[in-house]
Amino acid sequence: MTGIDTILLDRDGTLIEERHYLRDPDLVTLIPGVAAPLRRLGELGCSFYLASNQSGIGRGLFSADEYRRVHARLEELLLAEGIRLAGAAHCPHAPEDGCQCRKPRPGLWQELAGTFGLSASNTVMIGDKVADIRFGQAIGCAETVLVLTGHGPEAARSLGLEAPGAPVQRCPPGPDRPTWLARDLGSYLSQFVQKKEHVHAHRV
Repeated sequence: MTGIDTILLDRDGTLIEERHYLRDPDLVTLIPGVAAPLRRLGELGCSFYLASNQSGIGRGLFSADEYRRVHARLEELLLAEGIRLAGAAHCPHAPEDGCQCRKPRPGLWQELAGTFGLSASNTVMIGDKVADIRFGQAIGCAETVLVLTGHGPEAARSLGLEAPGAPVQRCPPGPDRPTWLARDLGSYLSQFVQKKEHVHAHRV
């Protein structure tokens, strides 16, 4: 975990509250507990990227411009907390389109890695769906994390995982299983901060 400096995030249900096909910027709400550890990890040299499926565009449920307004509101909320997204990529296609950018296919990572020079070997993928975990595993992420917000409880049940007794718990191995199961994004990031600060203190 301590060698990771790139945090790849799903958006809906992971970073912000799940809203069914979100199109209204006024409904963008950060999941409680994410701001402080994100800000501290930024101070410790981590960078943050979004990779999200936005099939509502392909389904005709909201427009590309509405997606951009929602994203702008998210960036505004993060900046107000002293957090900057380094980059974001999204898939606008419906599932039946057969594109290469819909998670768990690797297109979004290829876009981000090509633009920003990212390496999967020092990246963690965090999301609330099995597709997020498969995506992270397919691109070779150092770790994957399933959060129990958004669609996370349903995803955990499908993988035979029980809610962790602790805020963060390492998962037993198995098909599509993440490295970690976390109560929410803030819980995982807070643990990550502690380990990063421990390493940082020993380097100073």
